Amino acid sequence: FIASSVISADDFSNHIFKKLDRPLTEIGFKEDFVNSNDGVKINYFFSGKEKKALVFVHGFSCSSKYWLAQLEYFSKEYTVVAIDLAGHGNSGDNRKTYSMDAFGKDVKSVVNHLDLEDVILIGHSMGGPVIVEAANELGDKVNLLIGVDTLHDITATPISRVPGLIVNTLFKFFYESMTEDIISDFFIESTDRNLQSWIRDDVLKSQKEAAQGSLNALLKMNYPENLNDLSIPIKVLNARSFRETMLDENLASYENLEIEFFDDVGHFIMMEKPSEFNQWLELKISSK
Repeated sequence: FIASSVISADDFSNHIFKKLDRPLTEIGFKEDFVNSNDGVKINYFFSGKEKKALVFVHGFSCSSKYWLAQLEYFSKEYTVVAIDLAGHGNSGDNRKTYSMDAFGKDVKSVVNHLDLEDVILIGHSMGGPVIVEAANELGDKVNLLIGVDTLHDITATPISRVPGLIVNTLFKFFYESMTEDIISDFFIESTDRNLQSWIRDDVLKSQKEAAQGSLNALLKMNYPENLNDLSIPIKVLNARSFRETMLDENLASYENLEIEFFDDVGHFIMMEKPSEFNQWLELKISSK
């Protein structure tokens, strides 16, 4: 099917931008929370009552609102869920130790709380390794993983202790400048200036301890180990301009993997080209 309302790139500022700072509850979504396995409150937004659902997971220092264009589009036909991982959005920030395993359990807690049975997990950036972890936790409930500008090198193993310590220490003491550098790499010349400004301001407002913990979780992610027990399809859409995707190595290391690319787009594909992305995602969901 093709949903009746398509958000074009040209309409982004007019249609979406006005809503980015409004609670999702004001535009038709319900809000609830569940405690993760370590007791941290995990906030989520949802629409629909079916057991089959699309579950959206945001990236580093982001939140559920980054999926606004997708939530509006796909809620017309699907049950949709958007999660705020611990330390992000409206979720609790009292996690003692951040890890991909803990983030994966955040997703598991929401899926089980909603009693979902047929799930497609969709993760952007850091959300990619998070949904890999969540798929291991949820087993047969998950039938497809969708990665958005993520999983660039699934042969990667955890960073060794000394380099990891150096990166974490630098990030701790130069948080703002390093975060600014990270943000500047997100965009290309044609990225909407208002969107750039909104993302920059939003990321810089993120909880510092959660950002530090998320970085450490990314550095410690063991992709081969976590993908070893999975066989479900993984479909990835990456931006050619953001970070090199190890195409041949990735395809050789996981049998049921598809990787495609969008040109002329930055890291936030789903926000920069919402109409094109939604139609791509719709096709992948319908052909799984």
